[in-house]
Amino acid sequence: MRVSADVSRRRRGFTLFELLIVLVLLGLIAGLAVLSVGGSASRQMEQEAQRLVELAGLARDEALLTGQVRALGFSRDGYAFLQQVLLDEESLTWVPLERAPLEPRSVAGRGLELRLRQEGRRVPLDERADRPHVRFNGAGELTPFELEIRQPGGARDVLRVTGERDGRLLQERLE
Repeated sequence: MRVSADVSRRRRGFTLFELLIVLVLLGLIAGLAVLSVGGSASRQMEQEAQRLVELAGLARDEALLTGQVRALGFSRDGYAFLQQVLLDEESLTWVPLERAPLEPRSVAGRGLELRLRQEGRRVPLDERADRPHVRFNGAGELTPFELEIRQPGGARDVLRVTGERDGRLLQERLE
C-alpha cells in the first residue's frame, strides 16, 4: 500500500524545480525571438549608419569611376542619392536615383531622425531629400559633413557619420 501512496503523491503536479526550468527555457526562447526580430533602437541606428556609410562609399566610387558627379541629399527622415539631369540646353537639375541599391531611403519607419552639420553649422532639413548636401566628385572627394542619427525627442544615444573631404567615411557613437 505504501508504494501506491508514493506514486499517487508524485502524479499530483509539477515540482517547483520543474516549473523553474520551464520558465527559464521560455525566457531564453523569448529573448532570442526579440533579438532576431527587431532589436533595440541602438541596433537600428547602428544598422542604418553602417548602411549609409556603405552606400555613400558606393556613390563615391561610382563618381570616381564614371567621372559623373553624384550627390547625397538629406531630409529629416531619410536620404537620397542624386544625379544631375539636363532639363534643356542650359539647365541642370538634381533628381533622385531610383535604382537599387542607391534608391531613396526612409529612416522614419525605424523610429529615427537625421540631423546634418556642415562647416560647423547645423543645416535645417525639410521633408524632401532632393537638394544636394554632399557632392561626390570624379576625384573621389566629397563635401565634408557630420550626420547624426538619433531617436526623435532628444534621446542621448546618437550615432554620427562623418564624411571627410578626402572621401573617407567614419562612424562613431556619441554618448
